[in-house]
Amino acid sequence: MSQLPPIEIDPKTFLHEHCTLPALPAVVTQLQEVISSDNLSIRNVTQLISSDPALVAQVLKIVNSAYYSLPKEIAEVNHAVAYLGIHEVYRVVLSMSVFNTFAIEQRTEFNEIWYHSVYTALCAKYLLKNYEPLLGNEEIWSAAILYDIGKLVYLKFFPDHYKALRLYTKTHHCLFGEAETALALPSSPFVGTLLCDHWRLPSKVRRACESHRLEDLRKITPTNPSEGFNRIICTANLLAILSAEELQQTIKKEIADAVRQSLRCAESAFLVMMGAIYDLRNEVDKFLL
Repeated sequence: MSQLPPIEIDPKTFLHEHCTLPALPAVVTQLQEVISSDNLSIRNVTQLISSDPALVAQVLKIVNSAYYSLPKEIAEVNHAVAYLGIHEVYRVVLSMSVFNTFAIEQRTEFNEIWYHSVYTALCAKYLLKNYEPLLGNEEIWSAAILYDIGKLVYLKFFPDHYKALRLYTKTHHCLFGEAETALALPSSPFVGTLLCDHWRLPSKVRRACESHRLEDLRKITPTNPSEGFNRIICTANLLAILSAEELQQTIKKEIADAVRQSLRCAESAFLVMMGAIYDLRNEVDKFLL
C-alpha cells in the first residue's frame, strides 16, 4: 500500500480533462426534457424507457423489490409509472443509469458497492417510516442509492487505491473514511460531489454524497426538522455498515451512540430497530438473486 502513488485531484479538470466519463445515457436527458415540457404523459415516459430493454428489466426489478412493496407484481413499465408516478420512476432510471455508465470491470468490488447501496436504501425506507413519517419519500431512493458514488469513481480510475482502502478497512476493522485518512487519499465524499457537479445530479443526491458519515451525523441537530433528510441518509448508511461490517468494538459503540442520540431512542428501541435492520439483509439477498 505504501508504494501506491498519491492521488492529486484538481476540481477544475478532474472528470473533464482527465479521468473522463461519458455523458449519462440519452434517455436520462430525454426524460428530463419530457418532465419539464407540456408533453408530459405516462405514454411518453413509457416509450422513452422502453427503448432500452436492459434498462426496462432493471427498472421492473427495482419496482418489484421490497423497497416499494407494491401490492402486486408489475410486468409493464407503464404500470410502474402509474403506480409510482413519473418522477419516482425517473429517479429509478437515473440511479441505474449512473451505475451502468461506469461500466466497472472489477465485478466483485462493484457488486459489493451495489449491495451496500441497496441495503442502505432499504434502511432509509425503514427509518423514514418509523422516525421521519412527515418527511416524505421524494428522492430518498436516488439519494440512498447514489450517496456513495465517490467509491465508484475510485474503483473506475484508481482500482489499486480502492482495493488498498478496502484491505485497510478489513485489516483494521475501521470505517472507510479512516482508511482514506490513514493512506492520505482524497475522501470519496469529495470525489462524489465532483461527479454530482459533472453530471448535474439532483441537489439532494449531492447533499447525500457530501454528508453521510459518522462525523456528519454528529453535526446534525436531532430537533431540527430541516435536517431530517440528511439524518435519514447518514443513519441508514451507518446502520447498514454496523450490521454488515466487522468493526472494532469502540467504533460499533460510537455508531450506536450517535444513532441513538440522533433518533432520540432508548437502548431497547435501538435493539428492536437493529433486529429489523438485520432482517432487511434477507430482502437485499432476494433482490440481488
